[in-house]
Amino acid sequence: MTSPAPATPPYPALTPSALDFTSGPALHLASAAAELPPALPLADAVRDGLISEEDAKLTGMSAVSVAAESSTLFDLASAAAVKAAARAAVPADDIGTVLFVNVFPFSRPPLHNLATALAESVRSPCAFAAEISGGCVAGLNALTLAAQRLLLTGDRAALVVAGDLWRQPHVDRFNCEPGYIFADGAAAVVLSRDAGYARLLSAATLTDPTLSGLHAEVPSTRTPVDLTARARAFLQSRMGTEEVLGRLRAGLSSTIDAALSLAQVSLADVAHVLVPAIGEPFLYRNYLDPLNVPVSRTTWDHTAVTGHTGAADQFSALAHLVDQDRCASGDVIVLIAEGLGFQWSVVVLEVQ
Repeated sequence: MTSPAPATPPYPALTPSALDFTSGPALHLASAAAELPPALPLADAVRDGLISEEDAKLTGMSAVSVAAESSTLFDLASAAAVKAAARAAVPADDIGTVLFVNVFPFSRPPLHNLATALAESVRSPCAFAAEISGGCVAGLNALTLAAQRLLLTGDRAALVVAGDLWRQPHVDRFNCEPGYIFADGAAAVVLSRDAGYARLLSAATLTDPTLSGLHAEVPSTRTPVDLTARARAFLQSRMGTEEVLGRLRAGLSSTIDAALSLAQVSLADVAHVLVPAIGEPFLYRNYLDPLNVPVSRTTWDHTAVTGHTGAADQFSALAHLVDQDRCASGDVIVLIAEGLGFQWSVVVLEVQ
């Protein structure tokens, strides 16, 4: 008599990793800055056959940032870094860590460390310069890593830069997935032990590897990168739509809850909720409706005329808030990012 094969154990429970930055030395966001190319009106993109009128209307956006062909990723990232460093009034010698985040690899020179090049741009003799990927969540992940380095070293400040260029023939910014338009641009923040306009309160991250196949490459002739085809293949062969949506919403809410719990604030008390710069249908379905957050507490006015700059979205939105003088002392700001894999990252700040 043979023994039955043991059942496959369930996937380990998913628990966010949360960090409390209020119990030790204070860390501050000293500055935020963005470098966004001129906006291309979507009406012009429709006229030129770059996107259908139906898909353009679906996004709810009116324009997207598109760089000139002569612009390089380093041009955008360097400009954002220099602006952020100048606004922070932090001596270059104090910047001991420089991190660069890039989502789409084909727009950058191969075998070149852009993090070290950015350190040169801001004249920082940093000891640690590195590049980080992992999708659109990587900007907040890099900020969290920079904060940990500041607490573990004698460094006074860190610079985190995120940026992307989305270009043919490698990607069609308008037709990767209905409801999304990928934008060119870069944004940067300086994290400092000394005074800044906002204090870092907490951060939380979570990864659900069971959803990694959502973005696994599959054959497609529709466009160079077809995110719709990838998701469809996963939903047809791996996991049903309702289960996927349930896991996505559970992962997002648990990560937000973990970060807010350590910051000792509720989402209802948050002044600004900075979410990925995605089209209007996804904005409401993925964030506003599940979280019960009104669009007035987001930076949709910024998103609607720029588009999705990848991992730079949250830093760009933060710079927009500061530039528009929309932050008051005591305001709590929550930065939310999602990325390939599937990952969530949340950072909580309090304006000083």
